[in-house]
Amino acid sequence: MWRELRPVIPSGTFLRFSRYAGVEQKMVSPWSELRRLFVAHKELQVKLNELASQTLKNYFRTLDVFEAFLTEKQLTVLQDINGGTLDDFKRWRTDQVTRPDARCGRPSLDFDLRHLHCVFGFACAKELIDKNPVVAPPQRCDYHISRPFTADEVEQWEDYARRDHVQDSSYNEWLPFWLLRWTGFRDRDAVDLCWREVFLDDKRIVHKCHKNHKEVTLPILEEENLLPVLLAEHNRRHPLPDERVLVDPGGNVLTVLKLYKVMRELGKRAGVVNVNPYRFRGTYAVEMLIRSNNVYYVANLLGDTIAVVERHYMPYVRELREHTRVMLEKGVGLRQFVSRKSQ
Repeated sequence: MWRELRPVIPSGTFLRFSRYAGVEQKMVSPWSELRRLFVAHKELQVKLNELASQTLKNYFRTLDVFEAFLTEKQLTVLQDINGGTLDDFKRWRTDQVTRPDARCGRPSLDFDLRHLHCVFGFACAKELIDKNPVVAPPQRCDYHISRPFTADEVEQWEDYARRDHVQDSSYNEWLPFWLLRWTGFRDRDAVDLCWREVFLDDKRIVHKCHKNHKEVTLPILEEENLLPVLLAEHNRRHPLPDERVLVDPGGNVLTVLKLYKVMRELGKRAGVVNVNPYRFRGTYAVEMLIRSNNVYYVANLLGDTIAVVERHYMPYVRELREHTRVMLEKGVGLRQFVSRKSQ
């Protein structure tokens, strides 16, 4: 009866009483308390610019869904949530996301489980529970979604894009490729880009990122293909400032889903496998690091923190290893500091 006894007597008295009786205290924490602490922690991360506001919204969605499940099952205490509870949640959630009128499919359940794994991991760190009951689902692929294209794949992309584009054609279907190649935009930012954000005379793009609302200023490199492609597209359409840059042959704006389909089709034609728009973000990060040798500059171009860029977009791929080796071989090293006496 300790649950009933604890709230009605002073905590110090209860502690002495439990020690005298030889009863080990069992912490009982309500789900509502965990949610309050977790949300406060994430909101602080947003204020410190350590977390994107959109990510916090995604957590809210998962928390609301899981709370609806707990209410239906009449569960309120964290200690009552175990592996069996999560199995029930998977079945309950699957029934929802597989309905014909559902807006999302299997990835919705995966994201919910990953978020819940983080939530209950936070509970473990705060000693509200002893063990995380949520097992995060495995990655659906053996590589990170933003894994950069190799130098050989980039050359294959570019060679085919130049050869495949018909010069007298009024529509350049390779514009999405060149835009992703030389901006590293996330898919949402690529399809949202408007012409008022493209300054062709100044050779720069100024865009506020959808995910974290950071404004980035990207140079349009004169010697690369993006500039002539944008100029040709602008001259063909004479668009208004608020019109989108990426459109299909019929003049309809590209959605995120359409962009994925377009890039997969272009990759198939170019002979490049495992194509998704996020891989261009990692490729752009590696490209700019090799050119600038400045991770702070690269983070500003991507509109992210240095830690996020290093963790997600710049794995130590072969191209970076070779770049490091070249710099070390060309460097003078300690010999430049040898004193005249020792010489």
